[in-house]
Amino acid sequence: MGWLPHYTVNYLILFILVAFFIVTKNKYRLPSPIAILLVLQITVWGIYSVIHGLDTSYFTRILLLCITYMFLEMQLSGERLGFVKTYNLWLAFQVVAGSIGFILVLVGILQPIFEFRELDMRPGYFFGLFTTNTYLGGFVRNAGFYDEPGTLAFWGMYALIINKLFVDNKKMEILLIFGLISTLSLAYFIQIAMYAFFFYKEKCSKLLPYIAVFLLGLILISSFNERMEAAIFGRMKYNEETGTLAGDNRSQMMKVCWDIFKTSPIVGQGARHLIEISKERRVFVGANPNLTLACDGLIGQIIVWSPFFLLFGLRRYDKKYGWVFWILIVGFLQRPYDSTQLLYPLMSFTIVLHAYLQVKNAFGKQ
Repeated sequence: MGWLPHYTVNYLILFILVAFFIVTKNKYRLPSPIAILLVLQITVWGIYSVIHGLDTSYFTRILLLCITYMFLEMQLSGERLGFVKTYNLWLAFQVVAGSIGFILVLVGILQPIFEFRELDMRPGYFFGLFTTNTYLGGFVRNAGFYDEPGTLAFWGMYALIINKLFVDNKKMEILLIFGLISTLSLAYFIQIAMYAFFFYKEKCSKLLPYIAVFLLGLILISSFNERMEAAIFGRMKYNEETGTLAGDNRSQMMKVCWDIFKTSPIVGQGARHLIEISKERRVFVGANPNLTLACDGLIGQIIVWSPFFLLFGLRRYDKKYGWVFWILIVGFLQRPYDSTQLLYPLMSFTIVLHAYLQVKNAFGKQ
């Protein structure tokens, strides 16, 4: 929103504050596997900046990784789960407040307080309880205080995973699962189905009432008007003309990025050059499974996913880490790493850090 500082200013201020905290504490406890991954990513992005003609966007990635490192040290310096609990409370607030607002808009009680412009210049609407960029009369999707509903759903899944792995608060789990319906995100519906299958497949009989309530909620919401029905079940219908689901808005971008990837499969075209290519071809390359490949190539894809590979390796101690790996990868495929957003490295490394510590404490891993 217009009165908020640009995110670059926020990151620089944040860097100074967390650096001051780390220097004054003068204690460094980050486990070596996590530290090695951070150094690896910083080194590779430094090399990429040179390979791609001093592309400064890779310096931004390095800055965010430095902030991530200091945040991880901060988490280890106090109550270890304090940060993730705070994160989950903030996500739960947005989900609950947005769900209430979603219903009030649906019944015609709540209207936008004002309109604003997103960073990408799309119109956004502030309802007090939540914001959104999808508002058509009585049809609205909850975006919390993110740029779009799919983003809230994406980071809401992180909160759900964090809660399941490290806190196991059942009330929080239920709030997040049902509250995130208000995003009407197709990717969320896919991920939550995976979540239910992995974590509750052995409790199918107990899970059925919750599934019934979940589906009933979707049916009731879709029954309000045609736009709601199209946004929920209409997006899952097969489109014979395109040969895809009606809600598929990424297939074309996938094809474009795949073609770009094939021109430089090892290190990609680079973030800045990819933008130039998209402008020349007059195409939007956006969030799609092949974006990282087009931007950073095979090496870049491996580096971006490297924390998740460590998480996958922990499955030999507990299979739940393998389940989380697949849920996170599916999320990353539809909403790939964004080099301007701190949450990508911060929350990914936070999950991996606490999973590693959990294994170390339980199994004496060195």
